[in-house]
Amino acid sequence: MIQRRKKTVRQGKVAGSVSSPIAAKLETAPKSGSPTSYRNYLLGLILIVVTLLAYQPAWNGQPLLDDKKRLTTQENRSLDGLARFWTEPYATKQYHPLVDTLLWIEDKFWGERMLGYHLVNILLHGASALLLLKILRQLEVPGAWLATAIFALHPVHVESVAWMAELKNTLSGIFFFGSVLAYLRFEQNRNSWSYALVLFLFSLGLMAKAVVAALPAAILIVLWWKRGRLKWTRDVKPLIPFCILGIGAGLVTAWMERNFAGAEGEQFAFSMIDRFLIAGRGFWFYLSKLFWPSNLVLIYPRWNVSAMIWWQYLFPIAALCFFAVAWALRQRWRWLWAGLLFFVVMLLPMLGFFNVSFFRFSFVADHFQYLASIGIITPVSAGGAFLLTRLRGWHRTMGYGFCLALLATLTGLTWRQSRMYRDAETCYRMVIEKNPNSWQAHMNVGHALSQRGLAGEAIAHFQKVLEINPNYAPATKRAHFNLGNALLKMGLVDEAIAHFEKALEIEPNYAEAHMNLGSVLHRRGRLKEAAAHYQRAVERGPQLALARNNLAWMLATCSDASLRNGSKAVELALQADQLSGGRDPIILRTLAAAYAEAGQFSQAVETAQRARQLATDQGKNALANALRNQIGLYQAASPYHETPE
Repeated sequence: MIQRRKKTVRQGKVAGSVSSPIAAKLETAPKSGSPTSYRNYLLGLILIVVTLLAYQPAWNGQPLLDDKKRLTTQENRSLDGLARFWTEPYATKQYHPLVDTLLWIEDKFWGERMLGYHLVNILLHGASALLLLKILRQLEVPGAWLATAIFALHPVHVESVAWMAELKNTLSGIFFFGSVLAYLRFEQNRNSWSYALVLFLFSLGLMAKAVVAALPAAILIVLWWKRGRLKWTRDVKPLIPFCILGIGAGLVTAWMERNFAGAEGEQFAFSMIDRFLIAGRGFWFYLSKLFWPSNLVLIYPRWNVSAMIWWQYLFPIAALCFFAVAWALRQRWRWLWAGLLFFVVMLLPMLGFFNVSFFRFSFVADHFQYLASIGIITPVSAGGAFLLTRLRGWHRTMGYGFCLALLATLTGLTWRQSRMYRDAETCYRMVIEKNPNSWQAHMNVGHALSQRGLAGEAIAHFQKVLEINPNYAPATKRAHFNLGNALLKMGLVDEAIAHFEKALEIEPNYAEAHMNLGSVLHRRGRLKEAAAHYQRAVERGPQLALARNNLAWMLATCSDASLRNGSKAVELALQADQLSGGRDPIILRTLAAAYAEAGQFSQAVETAQRARQLATDQGKNALANALRNQIGLYQAASPYHETPE
């Protein structure tokens, strides 16, 4: 944001006459249909195509980390599921109802095909870049196209664009830039409808991600940079409603992070000095990654912060000195102070002063600076454009060549970084390569190996988690749980039971561990113990359809007559069927068996036939054959019971 000499604008008496440089630019923008307009459309199209190609390795990228939780699950595919996104903040642990709604809609188009989700995310990122271009051109910022291209192609944004869970970044970016653009229009006409549009876009942005709450501060920074001063009535007062909404959204997000996303406990017990140390180091980390984007990774090492280590104070002290210099030079280089202030304001919620659940893994993440990066990219690009105007002849040609080489390099780095997001195992192996002590990466590599049937290799990674974090309960309980599952696949049942029990010693309310332990005990014939664990899984995991299904199956078909309860089995199976969306043949098989145990044989036959058809359609032939035999029993008015082992 290099300061330029303001243009004088003659005041007119006609309606809509301009009264500020911003309004002047709005009126003198290129008309639609002009050669300049066509050139801009062509360049915009080229930028979108190049951006799409830069992200090509991630087009079919598989789910990572929180992706499966964010993607629409079977139980949320109904209209009731859509309503829960808006009315039950705890349903997804983070309240981003607009993001969940878009994913719900996408699920209707793409289902489990990842290509569609990724293309939407990339196109949203490209659209945000073009909105940024329009904003910079209206503000008369030099190098607007260069800043836009760098924003679109910078590899530090790969995490926001290629990781599906970060749809909240690209979607909120659309509403953030749209709100700024609409506010510039409001600056021109001071029209109530224009103001209402800004408020509407801002509200939608908050429902995508609370980082949009920084919009009022961002606008004030831009207005101060453009005018050199701010006035209460003209500049500050119109933004008060936005501040109130933004503060409210920020408080709700902080509460959600603590109470539902796990952003509390021993790993967040920092003094205020510790938080300043984290913030100072984070500032320089993000700045350095913009200028030298090397060794980018999904999970960076988590720093050991200590107020007793002297060199850690150098980071916040150097940052404060940098800001002091920028403030001292504000009259001469207003762009420097404005750019730095924008950068820090947009980063502030992620600098360590507030608890963020991701801090369990690392204090920094590339996706945290998606919007903040504009504060650095824009003035640097403007400075480059300003220098180009001073060059002549072959020097200018070399300058343009350097800009093209820079964009080509960024495109190549983005393409290479996108390969990390092809699948979970590739991603987490790259994390381990650069951050070998990332317990989360070892956990996920182990899970991926286990799913591929490589249980022996998976066990080594789960044991590594216990070695890295022997005293961190959230890690150790999951490691023992996953070790139990891997050992089961190897046929080591007693060892698996021992690890499930260790997981429950660490976390007695671990619903999944209760469910899996109940399943193992069920197969071992320890029916009463199995029923007790199933019951605990149902009580502690209200959204676990499988826990309800397993308990219902036992109550309907158990070889021990004293444990059977047909009416309770029907109740549980109906709940499981509702949670699963009514399309799971295994759960429908359980419901049919429950109906039969309750003496409702006509419903049992109808439900079993529906389950058999679904099993056949899904290629589950063994299940379909089993259902055929059970249908015969129900038609003969006989329930299905398991034989004792």
